[in-house]
Amino acid sequence: MAITNGAITVGTAATLITTCGVNPGTLHISNLDNTDTIFLGGASVAVNAGHSIAKNTSQDFVVYAGQQMFAISSKAGHSVAFTLVTP
Repeated sequence: MAITNGAITVGTAATLITTCGVNPGTLHISNLDNTDTIFLGGASVAVNAGHSIAKNTSQDFVVYAGQQMFAISSKAGHSVAFTLVTP
């Protein structure tokens, strides 16, 4: 089992969180901000037009081989942490 951890800063442009390698896995994303929601999706994700994760919460996603997950915020400097677990 491979585990990849990371932290990124998201702003007002779609930002790549991670790319799943050749195996599917589980992606755990935490919104570390205490005031604003982040929005997740593909490369064209937009504020209020993606899957939302509320402030100070987290969520798990199944990701498939080669799949990418992007995030965007309504402000600059939005902290996001992630863990990707693949077999």
